[in-house]
Amino acid sequence: MLLAVAISLTGVAIDSVTGALGAGFTVAFFLGCLVAVLAVARRSVFVAGVQPPIVMTVIVPLVSVIAGAGLTAQMFSRSQLVSLILPLATRFPLMIVTTLVVVAVALIRAYVLEPRSGRAAAARPHRSAPAHARR
Repeated sequence: MLLAVAISLTGVAIDSVTGALGAGFTVAFFLGCLVAVLAVARRSVFVAGVQPPIVMTVIVPLVSVIAGAGLTAQMFSRSQLVSLILPLATRFPLMIVTTLVVVAVALIRAYVLEPRSGRAAAARPHRSAPAHARR
């Protein structure tokens, strides 16, 4: 998960020149989540599969707060909440597409490319232990 966050924050840094999240963040978010699902061990594929919504939900409002809203007493006013949620809502299609691609890659990786060795062992007939080992 840290890999996806680090690459996404690199995209935020690239877009900080313009002052708004744009193509740099979009590409970095997608590639960061994809690289993360390809880099993790098989047992961590589930976490990598569900991380795009989590990363998006944390980074986008945080960047909005840092960039313009700031932490003020009016933080939870209706207009401030809308200004924090609107960037997240506009990036919802990016989050959905990224999540679907990452889950597809995770499933392909988990069940096709790296089949569980336990299934192969279960398919073989079970032999009893030798007589000297049964004591």
